[in-house]
This record gives sequence, structure tokens and C-alpha cells, in this order.
Amino acid sequence: MHRTTPLPLFARGLGRVKLALKSTLQRAPSRTTAPLDIPCRWQDTLLSPAGPVISDSRSLADLGYARSPHPNIASGAITGLSVVHRLLTAEAVATLQRICTGLEHCAGNSDWIISRRTRGATALSPFLHGMMHSRAFLLAVSRIAGVPLLPYPMVNARAQVNYFYPACAGQPREQVGMWHTDGTNYVLNLVLSNAADYSGGQFLFHNHTIDTFDVQDCRSVEAAPLNEAGDALFLYGSRVFHGVCPVQRGRRMSLVLSFHCPYARQDSNRFWHLASDDGIAATLPHWLRLRWTVLTPAQRQFAALGIVPITFEELGRAEARRC
Repeated sequence: MHRTTPLPLFARGLGRVKLALKSTLQRAPSRTTAPLDIPCRWQDTLLSPAGPVISDSRSLADLGYARSPHPNIASGAITGLSVVHRLLTAEAVATLQRICTGLEHCAGNSDWIISRRTRGATALSPFLHGMMHSRAFLLAVSRIAGVPLLPYPMVNARAQVNYFYPACAGQPREQVGMWHTDGTNYVLNLVLSNAADYSGGQFLFHNHTIDTFDVQDCRSVEAAPLNEAGDALFLYGSRVFHGVCPVQRGRRMSLVLSFHCPYARQDSNRFWHLASDDGIAATLPHWLRLRWTVLTPAQRQFAALGIVPITFEELGRAEARRC
């Protein structure tokens, strides 16, 4: 249990519609037109050769979800949250730190869930693009998730870099990660700052189902032990409330990667969740493309990305029956 100052709750219902209208009328923050990167490309040798170390793992069933979100895949077989260490080598983490620091000039400030962030990071970095399209990397994350995964179909929602700073003269409001659930289901939150580099900034999560969450009740709130750069929390993001406390000193930087299970033929993202970020007009074509993608057979989704299909057998269990 973690006791702390309550975080704000992200807008829901009509509040998201209002944010969508606001985002529609506002101009998007300026971005570079050319990809930014250090002269380095992703290589599969940047995955830790010993494999990731999992210090805590709970299935959706462990979190209280008796009913699975996927037809014919038991909730006990799907990871609800998992604390992951040493997924990547020290060289890979250092490379990500340099890339994500370099992408901060593309970041925008907003009233959304995370106040300062760079979205669509894979479109800005060949290294990040290569990592998210590496079968070896996808297989490693799939084994953590319990289901085969692909990069999330919407590029804007696929990868973002979050930057947290303390309140100051030029930024009087604390930068936090509001209590929220994600639009995407499978999310890897990779911290790229060492705990010694900042104070505050704890990653909090609600250790139960959405319907039991009370923003004023801390009894079921825990802090993820993400103490070293490269530590990560894997979440079934649409089913687990989570947030980040204000940073009192230094800077906290994290990379958030979203994935999609091509065998599920469904997606939890909702139009108003997306539109509250990008605006209505910009969201509509991406939303229609997303709905088409999730209805496409898994083999075709893998083939479209040039990736040999990842199977349930590779994850260490028999293939689940699918509709």
C-alpha cells in the first residue's frame, strides 16, 4: 500500500468530449519534419542475453478480472502487470536515453494525462522504429504479456516519451501523470532515469479492477519498484488505473510503448479517448483504419509488417482457441 497526495483523475465521459473539442480547435505543437536520431540502429544483440528478470507478475485474474477480455484466452494467462528488469542491455538503455533526450524539443505541453510528452516517437527515430519492428524484441515482450504482440497500429499512439519536472517559475504547475487507464491494452513503461537523478515521480498503480478504483482511497495503491534506468512496468493498460507522482527534484524521463494482439480481433481504444488527444478531424481516419486492422487476420497483420508470425507455442503454452 502506498500513501501519497492524491493525483488528479483524468477526464471521463463528457469531460473527454470537451477535451476533444478543445484539441480540435487548438493547433498541434510544432514538430520536426525529419527523423532525429543518433547514428545507431537497433540490433537484436541489444536485448539482454540472459533474458528479462521479472520481480513481480500478476495476471488479470490476480487483479480480480474473472472474465477475460479476449475470447477463449483465460484471464489467468494474460499479464495484468509485471515488473521487468534488464530487458535491454546497458548499451541499449544508454542509447534510448540519448535518443529520448534529443526528442524533447518535439515535446508539447497540454492538459492531457501527461503534461509534457513527445508522441509518435517511432516516426521520429529510426532506432525506435527498428526496435518496435524487431521480431526478437516483440517476442520478448510477448512472453511477458502472455500473448503474441505487434506494434500498436496507430503510429501516434504507439510510442511516446514522457518528461516530468518539478514546478518552477516558468512552469508553476506540477507535471504529473494523472490517474488514468490507457486506450491501448498492452503497454510497456520503460523508465530512462535513475532514481538518484530525481525525487518523487513514483509510478503508482491500483491493484484491483477498474470498478473498485476510488481516487480518494489509497489502500489498494502500490508503487512499482522502478529504481534503475531500464526498469519497466508492463501493464494491461486499459484495465489498470495508474499514474505518476509529481517530481520534486531533477527530471524523470520514460518511454511508453504500446502493442496490439493480432489474434484478439478487438481493441479497447475508444474514439473519444483518441480524439481528446488529437482532435476529432485528425482522429477519424486513423480510427477507421484501426477498426479495419483489428478485423484483419493475424497472419496478414504480421505479413504486412514483414514479421514471421509469433505463435502461442513460442510463448511456452498451447495455442488458444480463437474466434
